[in-house]
Amino acid sequence: MSAIWFVYEYVEAKLFAAWLEQSEEKKGRRILLPQEIPLPISNEEFLGGLMDLTGEIGRYAVQRGTVRDKAGVELCLQSSKTVYNGLKLLGKIPGRSSAKKVAMVQKNVEKLERVLYEQSLMEMAGRKEFASSVEEGFGNDNGEEN
Repeated sequence: MSAIWFVYEYVEAKLFAAWLEQSEEKKGRRILLPQEIPLPISNEEFLGGLMDLTGEIGRYAVQRGTVRDKAGVELCLQSSKTVYNGLKLLGKIPGRSSAKKVAMVQKNVEKLERVLYEQSLMEMAGRKEFASSVEEGFGNDNGEEN
C-alpha cells in the first residue's frame, strides 16, 4: 500500500468524525476545510479523503434508514451532493485515480437517492422495516465498488 493511501484514510476519518460531531440543532453538517486537518496535506490528499468521505456517509445513511430516520438520510444525501457538486466545479482534479474516485462519488450520490426513494416507498406502503437494495456497496477507498 502506498503512503498516500494512509493519508487519504486519515483525512477521511477526520472529515467523517467532524461531520458526525455537528450539532443536530443546526440541521446540517459541516465538512472541514483543508487547513483544519491537523497534518500538512496536499490538495490531492485532501480531495482523496473528501471523495472517500461520501462512502462513509452512504453507509451511515443506510444505518439512519434502518431506524426510519428520513431526515437523517436526506442530510446524508445533501452532504454527498455538496461534495459531488464541488468536485464538478473544480474540473480536472489532481491524482492518478481521481477520475475513478469522482465516478465513485457520483455513484454514491445515486445510491443515496435510491435509499431515500426506497424509504419513501416503504412509508407509503406502511411497512415497518426498512431494507434497501443498496445497504452494501458504497464505494471503497480504492475507487471501486464493494
